[in-house]
Amino acid sequence: MRKRWFLIISVVIIIFFSVKYFNDNREKGLDDVIRYDVSDVESLSIRLTGNHEWRTDQKVHIEALKDFLSNSRVKRMKDHEWDSDVSKEEGFMVSIYSKGEQIPIDATIFEKRVHVFNGGKYYRILNDPIDVDWIKQFIKENEQQGD
Repeated sequence: MRKRWFLIISVVIIIFFSVKYFNDNREKGLDDVIRYDVSDVESLSIRLTGNHEWRTDQKVHIEALKDFLSNSRVKRMKDHEWDSDVSKEEGFMVSIYSKGEQIPIDATIFEKRVHVFNGGKYYRILNDPIDVDWIKQFIKENEQQGD
């Protein structure tokens, strides 16, 4: 009887970790990787190259970022595939502060890859490169409106 329970528990554990591995390594939307509930977000911060930072608490801006992220498809990279030399890449850093959370969601998003600090995972962009110019324009327009 003990051997039977041991076998059942072993199979359940193997299945659990197999499903988890498959889920972690499948193609998904960038909005699934940088996951947040718009209604829970207190503020959003975007930092461009050169330390220009823009911060907002407007739901319309937080929703716009979520829509923007949903356009990109990503797949997880192995840690050793990540090249830490990002000097030739355009990108931005995003921090999302949610109600009741002490630690924000932090990610650095480049044209062809993403580093999500929460969990320390790296992703490659599978479809078109991230449109960093859209982010710059989005910030510029909203700064001019006084947000």
